[in-house]
Amino acid sequence: MLWSILVGLALCILIGMPISFGLGAISLFIFFYSDIPLSPLVDQAVNGLDSFPLLAIPLFILVGEVMSAGGIATRLVRLASAMVGFVAGGLGQVAVMTSMFFGGISGSAVADASAVGSMMIEPMKQHRYSGSMATAIVVAASVVGIIIPPSIPMILFGVVTNTSISELFLAGIVPGILITVCLAATTYQQSRQNGRGQPFDFGELVSALKEALWAMLLPVIIVGGILTGIFTPTESAAIALVYALLVSCFIYRSLTLKTLFGLCITTGRLTGVVMLLLAFASVLAWLLTANMIPQQLVVGLSSLTDNKFLLLLILSAFLLVVGFFMDLTPAMVILAPMMTPVVVKLGIDSVYFGVLMSFILGIGLITPPVGTVLYVGCGVGKVSMERLVKSLLPFYFTLLALLALFLLFPGVVLWFR
Repeated sequence: MLWSILVGLALCILIGMPISFGLGAISLFIFFYSDIPLSPLVDQAVNGLDSFPLLAIPLFILVGEVMSAGGIATRLVRLASAMVGFVAGGLGQVAVMTSMFFGGISGSAVADASAVGSMMIEPMKQHRYSGSMATAIVVAASVVGIIIPPSIPMILFGVVTNTSISELFLAGIVPGILITVCLAATTYQQSRQNGRGQPFDFGELVSALKEALWAMLLPVIIVGGILTGIFTPTESAAIALVYALLVSCFIYRSLTLKTLFGLCITTGRLTGVVMLLLAFASVLAWLLTANMIPQQLVVGLSSLTDNKFLLLLILSAFLLVVGFFMDLTPAMVILAPMMTPVVVKLGIDSVYFGVLMSFILGIGLITPPVGTVLYVGCGVGKVSMERLVKSLLPFYFTLLALLALFLLFPGVVLWFR
């Protein structure tokens, strides 16, 4: 059955069918072929969405939309510019720092690249950055958005594998900071010829900090509330949304009801895509479990090797290849339930694997031919795919070096465990 599902998915990708529809078609085929009544199909699809943590996804998406439209993101850019804009290749550093700030609120690499790119790429071009390099910096930095908490991929991983989302968020803090620092170092190396973006101005830093103070409280509310156990990730998303709306509407006064309605429509569309995919993936997961496929996979891979590092190396290489051809969300909801029992069987922490899987599939978002963030970058930066990928090469090496670090030293990921 597993091979028929994989072949079916490959065919869906080749003909350009949306993955969610492909999963539905494959599930229907298995139901008819196995002569199983269709009644469990609807039950399992609904049960797959009947999860309180999933409510965090549309809430965090809407928080990101409100940030972009409500002036919060603009103030974060100004603060990042005051903090690191004086470094060689200063605007590139600003883009990386802003991505970390934005990712600490939205939890989405696509939203990160779109919002930061629309604000930073044109100014970077005006400061002698090539269009491809400016876009490459923004695209590479967007990976931080799905590692630093909150993280939509980690929410999905937690839901489909019954792993604590709070612990996943905590485990993403140190890797997220490391990724930011290493990407900033790569940006420095690649953009030194662009000189200093601006002289350091302590007065500007104080002014930017005062103006962005309300915006900076958002990640504090999200991460601090989870760390202290005051509220769950889902509750933190709801509180963050209320806070973002209050700040944007009544303090910055840059968000109208008409604009908010449009943001809700956009959020609904994005959420619908994710939920439809998750519904059909839940049906497929039920079929796999009923046919003992995860157990067979555990036995098969365990017989291949009982070395933890070697197994993680094999799975990491497989996920990197998957990332070339499949978007992060379908890859996460399809593969996480199958792979997690395998790694847990060998004594590997599921929280560690969740962060690792999110990072590897995040790299897939910025690699051709299917990388979603690549296409966002090409559109925002107005550059060709070929030029963008060429400029991304140093960042690919940095991210792969970080992956090797996380594989060799799991304690880096599990720092707060």
